[in-house]
Amino acid sequence: MLGLLQVRGREPVVVTARRQQVVLALLLLNGNRVVPLEGLLDALWGATPPATARAQIQTCVSALRRALAKAGLGERISARGSGYCLDLAPGELDLHEFEALVARGRAARRPEEARAAFREALALWRGEPLTGIDSGVVRAHQVRIAERRVEVLEDCLDAELELGLHREVVGEISVLTEEYPLRERFVLQLMTALHRCGRRVEALAAYRAVRRRFVDELGLEPGAALRELHQDILAGSSAAPASGRAVPRMLPARLPYFTGHERLLAGLRRGLTDDGPGAAVVTILTGRGGAGKSAVAAEAAHRAAPAFPDGVLYARLAAGNTAEDAAEVLARFLHALGVPAAEIPEDLDGRAALYRSVLAGRRVLTVLDDAASLARVTPFVADARGCRLLVTTRARVPSLPGVAVAELDVLDGAEGVELLSALVGEDRVTTELSDAVELVELCGGLPLAVTAAATHVAARPGRTLAQAVARLRAEDDRLGRLGAGVRAAVGRGLADVPAPARELFARLALLPAGSWAGWAATALADLGPAEAADALESLVDARLVDVAGPRYRLPSLTRLLARELLAAQPLPARTAALRRLFGAWLHLADEVRGVAAGAVPRTAVVADLGDAGTWYDRESAGLLAAVRQAADAGEPGYSAELALAVAALAASRGRYADWRESGETALRAAVSAGDRRAEAALERSLGELAVRESRFADAAGRITRALTAGEQAGGVSWDELVRQVLAGVDRARAAVATSPDLPALSPGEPATGHRTASPRTGLGRDQFDLAADRAQPDGPPRPAARAGHRRLPRPRPISWRRESEYPEEA
Repeated sequence: MLGLLQVRGREPVVVTARRQQVVLALLLLNGNRVVPLEGLLDALWGATPPATARAQIQTCVSALRRALAKAGLGERISARGSGYCLDLAPGELDLHEFEALVARGRAARRPEEARAAFREALALWRGEPLTGIDSGVVRAHQVRIAERRVEVLEDCLDAELELGLHREVVGEISVLTEEYPLRERFVLQLMTALHRCGRRVEALAAYRAVRRRFVDELGLEPGAALRELHQDILAGSSAAPASGRAVPRMLPARLPYFTGHERLLAGLRRGLTDDGPGAAVVTILTGRGGAGKSAVAAEAAHRAAPAFPDGVLYARLAAGNTAEDAAEVLARFLHALGVPAAEIPEDLDGRAALYRSVLAGRRVLTVLDDAASLARVTPFVADARGCRLLVTTRARVPSLPGVAVAELDVLDGAEGVELLSALVGEDRVTTELSDAVELVELCGGLPLAVTAAATHVAARPGRTLAQAVARLRAEDDRLGRLGAGVRAAVGRGLADVPAPARELFARLALLPAGSWAGWAATALADLGPAEAADALESLVDARLVDVAGPRYRLPSLTRLLARELLAAQPLPARTAALRRLFGAWLHLADEVRGVAAGAVPRTAVVADLGDAGTWYDRESAGLLAAVRQAADAGEPGYSAELALAVAALAASRGRYADWRESGETALRAAVSAGDRRAEAALERSLGELAVRESRFADAAGRITRALTAGEQAGGVSWDELVRQVLAGVDRARAAVATSPDLPALSPGEPATGHRTASPRTGLGRDQFDLAADRAQPDGPPRPAARAGHRRLPRPRPISWRRESEYPEEA
């Protein structure tokens, strides 16, 4: 396939008919996979296949079967479902062999091994792939395969430049820059080779030429890597290495879709190339799993590489980062620096000492990926002034003398969409921009997750971003749909924390999304304050919990993992943790209000309440979520007391919507559970709110139901209920009378509340007062405004209904 389409068995298979060529090409391109019949129809006739199209394809397949059998290749094509499959053994297809050699070259640890694999792969090419086949679908594959060859050429030339073969390849690179004038990587390689050959003026001329072409034809400046290399050559900081000295270039290839982090990359490059006094010898790039530390470090090292003419060393450290691992990596580095194997000591200290000696007087950049801690990289710190060490780690590292620390955060919306565009195509993202933004949000801005979702879309040209978003919206299986790699990255480090921290991590899923205070962990963990704080800090150190100022939060994807682990805990343990959390909320609300504890148990926690007057403003989201959570969990007692606490706190801040939402949520739970005592208290509270909002008809109904529910609850004094009701009325009157926006009211004056006064408003208020009189038929007369009302017997029980079912004043 890497040239004219040819099939060889005992004898060549001659395929000249157009339809047979197209069918054979698609079957080979999808070797060992089923090609749907619809795909063959589209490749041959596009959107308008003839009526006999299926029969013609069957004829083509039959002819191909006969030709392959005649050549001694056996029965290769089989019908499977609604398509066809061509069976291939390993090594039978040159395209597969090419890909295998490329994978071997990219996985090679030494540049000479990589070069050998790349050159063997490139030798398989006999010309343009699939030349002469007339099909738009096949042509799309031709472009893709040809692009792969160019990428492998770039990788091969990088390996050869690492080996110091700049004189051997400079001519080949010159031809390639003429053939592909807009590929910056070829220009970068040409400038590097020319400069190392001592042809500095020609290297600068190559930059001027490509810059002129970019500006004239595209209206763009060259990329950052080209500009930086140009500046380095101008400054003379990329001198050719000393003759005969090994120059390792071990960095992995650049990601073709790398985007974003320009400011961070610029800072990393400045830090790595700074030779001034006080310059950091070690640079640490830290961040959570999946944030893209490896990709950013590799890109930063590529950009800084011209400043290190004596080589760039790279190693990904093994899990655990033991002393044996460090010794093995040092042996690889020493070998790459030209030290014979027989001269490499056996022990770690000996290898570290020799490593420092070899680096003396050289300018070498060393990159260590995924270090467990700063202590693990100590053997790689060199005393040589021109050497630098770049380390990536998940661990939280303090700033120390000689150590620069950079934090890598997740992508913001714009950066995430940019990465998505690079992976699936700018046109698709522009067409579905809102879905692209939501897809990034569902991935938590984590580059690894965005890449996984984008790869899924890119592999399915018919799938829209909207479909990808719908696929990820369900939280219960989002991690599974993103793939095992994302799940492993999100939960990495969990196995290393103590068991109490692991239990706490799962229970943190009980907290609402957003930030929360540290006392919540104490309540959920059922530990002492010191032990709970230690468990929480273990999770922070493992990058499973983020610090948000004085508070904490779970990243969105990490929260999904915690929810999965929580589901595996026994139900009694989850229930007990929830009750402790509700009890802690009530304990703090009691302290803020200065009231005694209620009926349900409290959980004593230590918390800095700050300004008690604004405590509710800071914690309202969590307190409202606790009301809903208690109601959903079948805890009407907790839900009711939490709602009553919200009512008291929200009333003082004028946040009536919070009062109403929490009260109605808890009331539904109380009615459903048959808790008449809680129902009475909540109806009374909502009745007081209705008076404050001048919804007097609703207030009358609620107070009537409160008195009825209280009587049915038993053990509740009617006099006490009446005193509560009238106290609520007095509070409502006081609120209206002292409002700066409303005129003061006399005891018999109708309240306007937040509406224009009208006869209906006055009538509603009379109805409210009448309900209070019905509640105390033997009591003293009410004020003159209600003196004319006749006394009625105690009301019959009234079942609870939604507030929307009761009439309100216009």
